[in-house]
Amino acid sequence: MDGSTTATALKRAYAPCQLDGNQLFRSQLFATIPPERIGLKGEFDYYGLSKRVSHYLRANVDDARYLKVRQRGRVVVLSGHLGSPYQLRQIIDLARSVHGVDEVETSGIAVAEAC
Repeated sequence: MDGSTTATALKRAYAPCQLDGNQLFRSQLFATIPPERIGLKGEFDYYGLSKRVSHYLRANVDDARYLKVRQRGRVVVLSGHLGSPYQLRQIIDLARSVHGVDEVETSGIAVAEAC
């Protein structure tokens, strides 16, 4: 085999490939970050959703420091204690408004009794 035959074979082996529609869709799928993995500054963060929800709640609710925010996929799991049922409703609504949240679980929250 001479040098020109080898060069021609290499050119064909490394030619750019064309993606069909399905392959293009899959490549775009892996090029974006899922909403539940977006961090506070738009970077990839495995716990990004819980961090974004926690940051948003602390900025908008006084008693949010008594809450622990975790995530299970796109579900936000809240635990801790609050002063009133009204605060619980407010926190659920705020948490649901964060991009990427599908559901909010509150079974771990204790609410102080109203007098």
